[in-house]
Amino acid sequence: MKLRKLFVLSLVTVTIGVSSVAGRSAQVRLGRRYMPLSRIPKTNLVEFDLKYDFSVPGETHAVGLVVLIPRTIAGRQKILSRVFLPKPSRIFHANGNDYAEFAIRQPQRHEKININIKAELFRYDLLAAKESAAEEPLEDDGTEEFLAHERYIECGDDKIRQIAKGIEGATEIEVVKAIYDYVLDNMKYVVLGKNDKGALAALEQGKGDCTEYSDLFVAICRAKNIPARVVTGYTVRDEVDRAKHNWAEVYMKGCGWVPIDPTIGDAAGIAFRDRAFSRMNPVYIYFSHIRNDKVLKNHNFGTFKYWGDKVSLADSIEFKSPEQSTANSR
Repeated sequence: MKLRKLFVLSLVTVTIGVSSVAGRSAQVRLGRRYMPLSRIPKTNLVEFDLKYDFSVPGETHAVGLVVLIPRTIAGRQKILSRVFLPKPSRIFHANGNDYAEFAIRQPQRHEKININIKAELFRYDLLAAKESAAEEPLEDDGTEEFLAHERYIECGDDKIRQIAKGIEGATEIEVVKAIYDYVLDNMKYVVLGKNDKGALAALEQGKGDCTEYSDLFVAICRAKNIPARVVTGYTVRDEVDRAKHNWAEVYMKGCGWVPIDPTIGDAAGIAFRDRAFSRMNPVYIYFSHIRNDKVLKNHNFGTFKYWGDKVSLADSIEFKSPEQSTANSR
């Protein structure tokens, strides 16, 4: 899990990061069982708890927490309910994302925050995007910002620009597929640790986890003048310590925003790679498409601050089995 700490006098701000571990199996876990790709349904009902457990060992006057919460996104996911315990001081929308803010005054030694989410996930990929675009007109408002050079996505670097210059294709989809293939051909999956490395480091070192795969893919797309962005969220899986994930979205003419997961594309052989480019299973829970989120101090998932002695936070996700979800709804 990628954590960063910034100490400022008695007020301390700490960010909650992304654990960039992605599975390398050619099968995807739904709940507690494996399911072959050919049998994955078009929708997936899920329920999970986001847990934030504070440890307050010293004299601390207050704690503030701001976290991303999932929102309904057409074609990708429908949020059926969001239940907070305790209730947040406010829920707000910014940068296209939803956030919940909590204020804890005079905290006890242990403070727990739980957010229960019920959602319906939809299979959304290149094939689905083509079908959707054929039915509704596309809007390209706001794509300019996803062509910019920024921290971790160094699309203006000469090395990345040179690679983009050498990538060709008869159509835009072929160009994006060639970028995808380049990343998979030149990256080796390894867990690099807590700190993000960015696209340039991924290129130079030739290795990384889902964050580096996504950063490099997005950077080359942008250098090729194709709008692209990194998505932060979760995948539905048993190994909850590996549920946090990054993937990408690319804006393609005639398709709109198309999700692509270069990490899962590197999970198996060439045959699976080609299929994974155009098909994604309904196991992706979208939280954000902002790589450097100023609301969260330019980091991922959340940030907290405290006034007084040092406070620590453990965040986790717990997926409910279908039996638990049914019982909870009674």
